[in-house]
Amino acid sequence: MSDTVSGAPAALNGTAIKWDDSDMVSSYANVGTATANREEFFLLFGTHQHWRGTREETAEVEVKLANRMVMSPFAAKRLAVILTQSIKAYEEQFGTIET
Repeated sequence: MSDTVSGAPAALNGTAIKWDDSDMVSSYANVGTATANREEFFLLFGTHQHWRGTREETAEVEVKLANRMVMSPFAAKRLAVILTQSIKAYEEQFGTIET
């Protein structure tokens, strides 16, 4: 177990956060999307191999979904804020990320 996750705050609004990563699983994704209803946000992550084959063979991209995270709107908003801050810091150090 570690007390901090790289880049994550050790305290939030005066509340100490103790990160427990003992059951954490890492996955790779090069595709992500989000949908929502009134109560929840759904973050879908997966991979594609669009670089394989000819132009005709890749006219349709198949994405293999591997993970779905379901979050409350409040947690999703907090995630959006921390991602925005993290991307800004990354771009300040390494340059603009082209989309």
